[in-house]
Amino acid sequence: MPTINTNLASLSGLNTLNRSQQKLTESLIKLSTGSKINSAKDDAAGFAIAERFTSQINGLNVATRNANDGISYAQTAEAALGEATTALQRIRDLSVQAANGTNTSSDRASIQKEVDQLVSQVNQIADTTTFNGKKVLGDEFSNFNFQIGANSGQSLSVGGFDGQTSALGSQPGVIQSRSDKVQLENTVTGSQGIQEGNATANGIADFTVAVDGVAAVDQVNIADEAFGGAIATVQNTADLTDTNNANYGSGSAKSIAERINSVRSEGEESLQGVYASATTTFDASDVVNADYSGTVDTATASNVAAGNLANGDLNINGVDIGPVVVGENDSSGSLVDAINAKSGTTGVTASVDDGGQLSLTAEDGRDIVINTKDADVSNQLFGGGEARFDAGFSDLRVSGQVTVSAQDSLTFSGADNGLAGFDDLAVDGAQDNVQAVGTVANADVSTVSGANATISSIDDALSQIGQYRSELGALQNRFESTIRNLQSVSESQEAARSRIQDTDYASEAAELAKNLLKKQAGIAIQAQANAQSQGILSLLS
Repeated sequence: MPTINTNLASLSGLNTLNRSQQKLTESLIKLSTGSKINSAKDDAAGFAIAERFTSQINGLNVATRNANDGISYAQTAEAALGEATTALQRIRDLSVQAANGTNTSSDRASIQKEVDQLVSQVNQIADTTTFNGKKVLGDEFSNFNFQIGANSGQSLSVGGFDGQTSALGSQPGVIQSRSDKVQLENTVTGSQGIQEGNATANGIADFTVAVDGVAAVDQVNIADEAFGGAIATVQNTADLTDTNNANYGSGSAKSIAERINSVRSEGEESLQGVYASATTTFDASDVVNADYSGTVDTATASNVAAGNLANGDLNINGVDIGPVVVGENDSSGSLVDAINAKSGTTGVTASVDDGGQLSLTAEDGRDIVINTKDADVSNQLFGGGEARFDAGFSDLRVSGQVTVSAQDSLTFSGADNGLAGFDDLAVDGAQDNVQAVGTVANADVSTVSGANATISSIDDALSQIGQYRSELGALQNRFESTIRNLQSVSESQEAARSRIQDTDYASEAAELAKNLLKKQAGIAIQAQANAQSQGILSLLS
C-alpha cells in the first residue's frame, strides 16, 4: 500500500545502517587501541578476568623490584662486614705480635692504642651501615621484611646482624659450653600450669642456680614473681583432691641472692662489685601445688572475704596474727594493719589492691611461710568462692634448694643491661653451663695472656661474621632465584591476559572491511528507499 506518512523501507534501511555504523565504530576502536575489551560491555566476564590478571602482573613486577632491593641490602651488609673483617684481621695480627715474649710493656701499650682504634672502627662500621635509613649491623639492628610476592603473606623476613664489638667474640645468651654469659634483664619462666578442664599433673618445677666465677661490676637484682595459680580461686570444683599438702609461698629470690653474696664474700676476685638483692612477693594468685588431680572449672576473683580471725587462725613466719575482724575486701584495712603490726618480726608487709586482693611482700627476699588453722581461713584470706580444702591444708612453705613454682617468672636485672656469668644454671632439669668470657669490645693486648685471649675472641668474631656473610651470599642467590620465578610467572600471566584482551588484527581487519561494506550498501539502499515516495506524485498529476 503506497503511503506518504510512513516509509517502512526507509525506516528498516536506517536501522540496518545504524547497526552497521556501530559495528564499524567498534572495529575502529579495537584496531586503534589494540584491545578488544575496552569496556565491561564488550565482554563482562573477560573484562573481570583481565582485570585480575592485570592486578597480579603489576604485583609481580613490584615484587621483582622488592627482591632487587633485597639483593642491594645483602650487598650493603656484606660490603660493610668485609671492611669489619679487615679491621678484625689486623687486630688479630697485632694480638699475635703482642703475645710474643720479646715485647716490652711499652711495646704492648703502643700496640694497644692501634687495637683500640680498630675496635672503634668496627663499631663505627656497625653504627653507620644503613639501608634506606635502617641499621643493618648496629646494636639496634632492624629486621627487614621483603614482600616478594603479589599477594598478602608472600614475604621473606631477614634478620640483621649485631656487628658491635660487644657482641662479637661471644654472643650473650647463647650457650657455648661453659664459655658464655647470661644477659641480664632476661626472664626465665616455668613451663607447667593449671588449665581449665580435667587435669592430673605435677605443678613443681625446680630452678637451681650455683654461682661461680661471675665477672660483672653491677649489682644483680633478683625478683621472684610467684606463679598465678587457679586452685585457691576456683568455683564449681568437682573432685579436686590435694594429694601432697599443697603449698603457698616463695623464697627463690632470697636463696639466689644469698648464694651470689656468699660466693662474693669468699673472696672471688672476679666478683668484686657484685651484690645481689631480692624481693619476694606473694598474693592470692600464688599457688604451688605439689600434686593434684580432678576437674578444674572456672577461676574467679581472689579478694579478701569478710569474717573473724581468732588468735592463732593465721600465722605468718611463726608469728600469730589476730584476733581481727575483717571486712569484705578488707575495706577498713584491719587485716593489713594487723599483719603490718608484726612486720618487724615477720619481715612481711601486707597490702590490698583496689580489687580487694591481699599481697604479702618480704623486701629482703626471705621465705613467706603461712600457716592457717583451717581451710575456711585460707578461703577468707585468698578468695571466698566455692573452693574448699580439707582441714590440715597448712605449713605453706617453699624453702631449701632454690625452687621456682610452675609458671613462676624469675627475673635477673642489672645496670645498663650488664652481663653476669653463672657456672651452673638449671631450669626444669634443662642444664645450661655458662661462664663469663671477653668480647672484641674489651680486647686487651697489654699482657701476653690478654693477647692470647684476644686472639681467641677475634677468631670467634671472624667465625660469626664469616657465617653471616655466607648467609648473605645464600640470601642473594635466593633473591635472584625469586626474581627469575617472578618474571616467569608474570610472563605466563601476561600471555593469558593477552589472549583474553588483545585485538587479533587479522580477524578484526576482516570485520572492519565487512562492516564498511555493509555501511556503504546501507547508504545506497537508504537512497533507494527514500526515492520510492516520489512515485506517489504520479498518482496525483
